[in-house]
Amino acid sequence: MFQLNDRFRRRATIGSSTRTEKPGGANVMRTRNRALQSICGHAGVLVLLVLAMLSCRAIRPVGSESVSAGHRPSTLILLSFDGWRWDYHTKAPTPHLQRLMARGVTAERLIPVFPTKTFPNHYTIVTGLYPERHGIVANKMRDPMTGLSFSLANREAVEDARWWGGEPIWVTAERQGQHAATVFWPGSEAPVGGVRPRYWKRYDGGVTNEARVEQILAWLDLPRPERPTFIAGYFSDTDEAGHRAGPSSTETRAAITRLDGALGRLLDGLQARRQLDVVNVVVVSDHGMAETRSDRLIALDTYLDLDTVEVVDVNPTLGLIPSTMNVDSIYRRLANAHPHLQIFRREETPERWHYRDNPRIPPIVGVADEGWQVLPSIPPTWPTHPRTFGDHGYDPAAVSMHGIFVAAGPAFRRGVTVAPFESIHVYNALACALGLRSAPNDGSPKVAAQLLDVSCRVAGTNNDCER
Repeated sequence: MFQLNDRFRRRATIGSSTRTEKPGGANVMRTRNRALQSICGHAGVLVLLVLAMLSCRAIRPVGSESVSAGHRPSTLILLSFDGWRWDYHTKAPTPHLQRLMARGVTAERLIPVFPTKTFPNHYTIVTGLYPERHGIVANKMRDPMTGLSFSLANREAVEDARWWGGEPIWVTAERQGQHAATVFWPGSEAPVGGVRPRYWKRYDGGVTNEARVEQILAWLDLPRPERPTFIAGYFSDTDEAGHRAGPSSTETRAAITRLDGALGRLLDGLQARRQLDVVNVVVVSDHGMAETRSDRLIALDTYLDLDTVEVVDVNPTLGLIPSTMNVDSIYRRLANAHPHLQIFRREETPERWHYRDNPRIPPIVGVADEGWQVLPSIPPTWPTHPRTFGDHGYDPAAVSMHGIFVAAGPAFRRGVTVAPFESIHVYNALACALGLRSAPNDGSPKVAAQLLDVSCRVAGTNNDCER
C-alpha cells in the first residue's frame, strides 16, 4: 500500500483512513506495461510492435477497458443528504443546490424503496437492487439462517460482509481498475465480496460537515495514480432535525441551510482547483420526511401480548416474528386492530414493494399510515400534550417520502428536469458516468439514459444505453 507524501499528509483526514490493497488487475497492467516496454526497446519493425500490443490487449482484465486504454473517466462525487425531502429546496434558501440544478439534470422526485428507511435505501442507491435482493431489508433485522441480528448501532454487524449482498458501485469501480473512497456511506465499512473502497471511514457522527467536505477535497489532491474516481459522502443534518421537530420546523430549515452550505464549500473547492466543470457531482437523498404528532400513536400491546412475538422492527414499519403464536393467529389479531395500521403476511405484501423474497423479511410485516407511529407500548416519557415530530418508513407511494436527485458535470444532461423515478435506477447512471460495466441490478438502462449525456453499457447486453 502506498504512503502519502508530506505534501498530502498535511491535508485533513478524518480519523484513521483504512485502505485496501490495489486490485489484482493493476498488477496485470504493470506486467503488461513492462512487457510492452521491453518489446518496444528491441523492436525495429513496426509489425512486431503491433503484434506485441495486440498480445498485451489479449490479457487485459475484463472490465478494465478505460484504465488499460489510457482513458481516465471524470471523477464522480456522490453526496447523500439524509432525509432531504424532494421539496426542501423551496423551504429555505439553497443557492448552491440551485446552482447545481441550473447546470445539470434534476428529477422532480426520487422515489425510495420500501421500507423508506436509511440503510435499505442508501444501499439500493449504490447497488441498483431492491432490499429483498441486496439483503438490507430494514435498519433492524434478524437473519433466521444465522440467528444474527443487525442494527445501525451494532458496529460488528455493520462491518460484517455477510449482511451486504449485491455489488455496490465502489466494488464495481475497484474491480475494474479504478479507486473509490467513501465518507460514512452505509455499507462501505464492510468488505462486500471481499472488497472495500481503497479509502473509507468508519462512521463517526461527531465529524463536522466541514471536515467531511475537506476529506473529499483532500482525496482529489492526491497524486493522479492514487486519486479515487468515485467518492461518496454522507450528511445527516436534515434527517436529525426532521425527526426532532418535523419537516416544516425552523430547526429543519436551519439544517437545510447548513447542508446547502456544505455543498457550496465543495463546489467552491472544486472551482479553486479548476475542476468544477470536469468533476461530476451527484446529490441524492435516501427518503423524505412526513409530519407526525405525539397523539397519533398506535401501541402494539393494546392488541397483542408482546410475549408471543419478537418485535424485530418498529415505527412506522413493523416486523414481527412469532414466539409462541403462529403467523396466522398474529395476523388475525392485528389485521383489523387499528384503522391506521396495515398488516400483511410476508408473501402478501404489495407487489410494488418487492418485499417478499428474502428470509430476513419477518413473517408479519406492518406499516402505519402516513403521519402515524407504531410502538410496542407507550413510553413513560411520551409527551402528554400533542407535539410535532417527523418520521419516515412509510409506503413509498406517499409523496412526503420522496427525495432528491440532482446531477451536474460532463456525464450528465444540462438544465433539464426529468419525471420522478425509483432509486434503483441511480446505480446504472453512476456506472455509466464512470465508464464502468454495471453489475446485475434491478434498474433500467433506459431510465439511466434520460439522465446522461453519454452512452453506457449494461451487464448482460450488447446495447448502448443512449438517449
